[in-house]
Amino acid sequence: MSTGTNTTTTQVRAALERRFGHRAGGRRGDELDRMNRHAVLGGGKLLRPLVLLEFGAACGTPAAPLLGAAEAVEVLHSASLVHDDIIDGDDLRRGRPALHRAYGTERALVTGDALFFMAFSALTGCVRAGVPAEAVVRACAMVADTGEEISRGVLRELALSGDWELPPGEGLRMAGQKTGALLALAAGVGVVLGGGDAPRLTAATAYGHALGIAFQLRDDLLPWTTSEAVAGKPAASDLRNRRAAMPLLLAWQYATPAERARLTALTADAPLLTDDELLAGAAPVLHRTDALARTRELARAHATAAKYALTGGFPPCPHRDRLLALTDWALSRES
Repeated sequence: MSTGTNTTTTQVRAALERRFGHRAGGRRGDELDRMNRHAVLGGGKLLRPLVLLEFGAACGTPAAPLLGAAEAVEVLHSASLVHDDIIDGDDLRRGRPALHRAYGTERALVTGDALFFMAFSALTGCVRAGVPAEAVVRACAMVADTGEEISRGVLRELALSGDWELPPGEGLRMAGQKTGALLALAAGVGVVLGGGDAPRLTAATAYGHALGIAFQLRDDLLPWTTSEAVAGKPAASDLRNRRAAMPLLLAWQYATPAERARLTALTADAPLLTDDELLAGAAPVLHRTDALARTRELARAHATAAKYALTGGFPPCPHRDRLLALTDWALSRES
């Protein structure tokens, strides 16, 4: 990433350390503080805060008064991951034990809930930093609406869990309701708090939604393209849970009856198999059906859509350049 992006990342990490670090708030040693640190300060990529701050800057507002909002979207993301790991039964997150494995499911649930509330506290701190209160109220409403949309997406994902008969378009819709919605929120809040107008808000949210889908599709590819140590999460989780990850949906769509029987048998035997054995058993089907290449093409198409939305709504500037570069990074990342 560029020097400007690295500088912004450093600012966000420092802000999160001030809020959740060992000396934050004078609480030192509180159980909730320890779990918050585990969930939020675990080495995330800070993509959502970066998007928010770059859009704010593209609208003429520097990072400093918007850092509370940048913290808020990262806290929201971390809270959603805490709950996702519980739902999916995943033991690993960012290369460390998932929160529910480190502290227990009950405590993890409480921590996830607390983080959602803390996100609003961080966001409203923008008023003290000089952002107009009306803009912050509008941003709070956007957060609430997005939270409802994401919850509906999770419920739909649960309802369709285990069904690889889904058309790939349904998988894209679910990605849009989850990853796409949160990145669209980050982009939109950046514009609203940065003082941007309605056309810029439309362009920014379209960018965030498309980038989020591209990012999710690339995430779906990681089990097949990199190691668990690099990805930082269980390699065969999608396969074990018959999750509607795009490579699996596409493999099923183009598989022969014999190949579908092979995938079904693998998931039935999953409790007896290691992750490596599961992936090795399914890999021939994914390669024969070109499921990985098809997923990459879908990711590229959504990244291109993000670029079109951005260039159509914002004039050239360094912040637009960095947002464009994020779309390329999302396609090439290895973790």
